[in-house]
Amino acid sequence: MADLKQVRQIKGGATVWSTWREKNPTAAIDLSKTDLSDAKLKGVDLSDANLSNANFSRADLSDANLSRANLSNANLSQANLTGADLSGSNLTNTIFNRAIVQDAIFCGTSFVSAQFIGVVLKSANLSQVDFRNCNLSNENFQNTNLSGSNFQGVNFAGADLSGANLSQANLIGAQMFRVNLRGALLTRANLSNALLSKANLSLAGCVMANFSEALIDEAILSKANLGGVILSGANLSSTDLSDAYMSDAFLSVANLSKANLNGANLSNAYLCKANLNRATLVRSNLSHASFLDADLSMAVLTQANLSKAQLVGTYAGSADFSMANLEGANLNKANLTTANLNGAVLTMTNLTDTIMPDGTMHL
Repeated sequence: MADLKQVRQIKGGATVWSTWREKNPTAAIDLSKTDLSDAKLKGVDLSDANLSNANFSRADLSDANLSRANLSNANLSQANLTGADLSGSNLTNTIFNRAIVQDAIFCGTSFVSAQFIGVVLKSANLSQVDFRNCNLSNENFQNTNLSGSNFQGVNFAGADLSGANLSQANLIGAQMFRVNLRGALLTRANLSNALLSKANLSLAGCVMANFSEALIDEAILSKANLGGVILSGANLSSTDLSDAYMSDAFLSVANLSKANLNGANLSNAYLCKANLNRATLVRSNLSHASFLDADLSMAVLTQANLSKAQLVGTYAGSADFSMANLEGANLNKANLTTANLNGAVLTMTNLTDTIMPDGTMHL
């Protein structure tokens, strides 16, 4: 229950409160359920305060110290939090609709089930924040620090995360349909089972990120850094991966049908049982890649580098390998029925028990 003496002091404004706080530095602050709508509280010290269920709608809290405060269930609609410090605060179920949070600090904060409508979080420091169950659709996180934050199950549909730092963030099952992640940093982030259909991840840094079982169909990942990334079981059908760096990537059982992998670097990548039906891999680097039991039917691999690649048991019916480099590749028991090998380099290629383009088995 709120301390009535403290309520009178805070309602006197920033100067009155600051003077009282200086005289009572060790007092436990309890302003829970207090109506402070439209209050002028610029620069006030409310650190460690109990502000649960308080009403700060339209209040000026710019440059305020709200670190470690309990703001659960509080109303901060249209409040001005420019430059405020909310690090370590509890913002569970807090309402931030149309609040101004430019340059605010939220490190280590809990936003579980908080409401964000019309909030511009651009350039804010939101590292190590818990956003579980929040609706962040269509919000602006451009160039924002979100590293290490928990976004499990969060709705990001239509949000702008371009240039954002999401390294080591938990994005398991996040809804990211049509999200803009162009140039974002996702190093070691966990996006397993996330929905990224039609998302833009061009130029994104995703080294060692986990996209297993994620839906990334019709997305744009051109020139993205996907080195060592885990894409096992992911759906990448009709996705643009042109010129992407995917060396050492794990793509077992991934769906890459009709994907654009032209110019991509997939050296040493693992594509066991992957579906590359109708995919285009023109001039791509597939050296030392493993395609065990993969489906390359009708794929276009013109001028691709497949030197020393493992294609054991691969089905490549009607695939186009014209001018491709298959030197030292292992095509044991592969099926090349009606495939195009015109101009392909087959020096030291293992074709044992391979079904050749004319339907005969190479012995």
